[in-house]
Amino acid sequence: MDRQYRLALLILLIPLITLTASTLTYFLGYKPTINTMGTPIEPKIETKNIVLTSEDGSKFEFVPGKFYFVYFDNFEDVELSAKKYEIARSSKLTLRREGHRLLRIVVYKNKEMFKKAKSLRSEYPGVVFLYDEGDLFNKNISDRLEDPYSSNSLFIVDSFALVIWEFQDDLTFNDIFEEVKEIL
Repeated sequence: MDRQYRLALLILLIPLITLTASTLTYFLGYKPTINTMGTPIEPKIETKNIVLTSEDGSKFEFVPGKFYFVYFDNFEDVELSAKKYEIARSSKLTLRREGHRLLRIVVYKNKEMFKKAKSLRSEYPGVVFLYDEGDLFNKNISDRLEDPYSSNSLFIVDSFALVIWEFQDDLTFNDIFEEVKEIL
């Protein structure tokens, strides 16, 4: 009987000790170091009231529960555009099980650029190509960050339609991919 009480006491004390130790370390200031290649955006940028239009003229809306890889393309450098589209396409292939949660989007400034990139767009069928009517998406981001068309950064839009993360132009696919896995 004495052995059963000790076992019951042990079963109750282990979670209590673990919870107490973790709470104390948190309140004493210990925080693990996080090595990030991208830049978290604080405060997050809302994407409400943004009109993104597809080729057929239908309006695009951010769907709750999905994450979006967004690239703003000014289509001045075709090689850079192809490189960014390839990163977007590769992210879908390498994420495997989580790939359905990440949609890849390229946003053009206007309809003329959208039409000019038609041959390049045909090479990347899994990527959603849109243009920003009224330049509202760009203005929301440019208010707090560098112009996304000139910075050539990739952005992550979370499942609440908030821009939460920026990946600078100089990062490789492997750098971006590791962080995207963590975010998802």
